Amino acid sequence: MRPTPSLATLLHRLRAWRPGRYARASSALLGWLLARAAAQALLVVLLARTLGAAAYGEFVAAIALAGFFTPLAGLGLQGVILRDGARTPEAVGNLLGAALRLYWRALLVSWAIGLTVALLALPRAIPAFALALLFGAEIAAASLVEMLARVEQARHHSAGFGATMTGLALARLAAFALWPLIGKHGLTAWVEAYAAVSMLYAVTIAWFAYRRLRPARTTGLDWAMAAQGKPFMFGAMALRVQGEFNKPVLAAIGPALTANMSLAQRAVELASLPLVALQEALWSRIYASTEPHRRLRRTGGLLLALALLCGGTLSLAAPLLPWLLGPGYASTARTLRLLAWLPALQLLRNLGNAHLVATGHAQRLTGVYVVGALAGMLTTLVLVGRYGLVGAVAAAYVTELVNILAQFVLRQAVLEHADRPLS
Repeated sequence: MRPTPSLATLLHRLRAWRPGRYARASSALLGWLLARAAAQALLVVLLARTLGAAAYGEFVAAIALAGFFTPLAGLGLQGVILRDGARTPEAVGNLLGAALRLYWRALLVSWAIGLTVALLALPRAIPAFALALLFGAEIAAASLVEMLARVEQARHHSAGFGATMTGLALARLAAFALWPLIGKHGLTAWVEAYAAVSMLYAVTIAWFAYRRLRPARTTGLDWAMAAQGKPFMFGAMALRVQGEFNKPVLAAIGPALTANMSLAQRAVELASLPLVALQEALWSRIYASTEPHRRLRRTGGLLLALALLCGGTLSLAAPLLPWLLGPGYASTARTLRLLAWLPALQLLRNLGNAHLVATGHAQRLTGVYVVGALAGMLTTLVLVGRYGLVGAVAAAYVTELVNILAQFVLRQAVLEHADRPLS
């Protein structure tokens, strides 16, 4: 029987402890994500107070709809770069080069389809030309910046990943400062400033990344890479549907409802930052690990406890939102209190996805994503029309539970297949 260590021994161990590479990477990433969240939160508050609930809701609905087509532009190539680059960091430059050759074509198709849908589905609060700029900038900047950030993550540079993502948020905050210089006020002028600054940032960091990594110049398109990216693309699209589909649906009832839902979700994202940092620093290590099961079990419990702590904090802080944002956002506090426990379910879903990817079953995830996306759309359409904001929250929980159930069924099918004797 091992002796129980004395208090002096425990204190000595505590003083001698130094954070491991995972803790250091998580801390560095958390710092950048906090800066990103601060920029996003400040921009949200400034826009919500400047535009008012109705105009802000119209802007959010347009951004949400554009977000559905961002994964289509990326083709899931970000996930392939992260998975394969984490295993062979020296190949990251060539992976990026192959991804970019596919990306530009997919971007044009995504923009054309997305703009067509927007012109048909959204109220004409934003003129067609400004809407075209907004969709082009949102789809291009979001997909390209994520791809370049995943390059840094694949090279185990968590701080580089965070800095790349944070730069876009800071650029958009700068757009708010430049907005009056356009000489116009209102929603259309803001859309033009937002689009211009987003594209300028994305193109600038892409140029620097290409010069630094010097990918091999080859001809032709790597369609095999696009095929490997399919489950990651469907996963990103499913997550967009789960998080953003409610906004155009709510906008059809009233733009102010969209604003309230969006602000509550932003508050959840802000409070979940430590959890996000720990997860993002974990994925490349899981994919490179020879024992992903053990690492997921060991870290998952800690992350779940943190997710529950996040939920309790959000419930207590919810009444502060209307005081911060002003009149017109009274429903935001109630919506936030209802959403507070969603990060715990999202964590379980993310851990399940990582397990399937790390064990070589990424392609099988496509079915899980499709089921989740369909469940999200159906429950949102049914519940939002009847219950408004409460229905949108309920649909978010139902969708996460359907995802987790679909993962469980898939894992059971994989285990059953592995145990089946060869004939």
